[in-house]
Amino acid sequence: MFPPAWRIPGDWSKTAHEIEPSSLDQIIKGSPVLLIVTYDPRKRAHASEGDVLGFMSLGCVMENMWLMVQALGIDVHVLSTFGGGSVEIEVKRVLEIPEYMRIAFAVRLGYPVAEPPNYLRVRRDVEEFTHHNRFSGAI
Repeated sequence: MFPPAWRIPGDWSKTAHEIEPSSLDQIIKGSPVLLIVTYDPRKRAHASEGDVLGFMSLGCVMENMWLMVQALGIDVHVLSTFGGGSVEIEVKRVLEIPEYMRIAFAVRLGYPVAEPPNYLRVRRDVEEFTHHNRFSGAI
């Protein structure tokens, strides 16, 4: 969902540049669970040097976790900013994660607010683009 000012064509770019990026403490504040997914880049299948399939499988892990927690009524917010640069270095220091380990991503988990926001939802409802047993109706 985007702020109301971002829904006006041409105005959103100006608004986006005026907004200061959120700090990490603001991003994770109020989240009952912050799950940080790490991986060991030294471990891979035999004869697979330079292969990205192991890292791609982390996307499958994220998808399966996301589907499961959504089925349980829990909201998910993926935080890719944890997986690189100074943020990764600091998080690894604070959590005492070994140097050789890498952070793939972090996930905020929590129950949604009681009332939905009172502004336009940007994403379409699933029912608008899914079909059961046959393709029916163009969108």
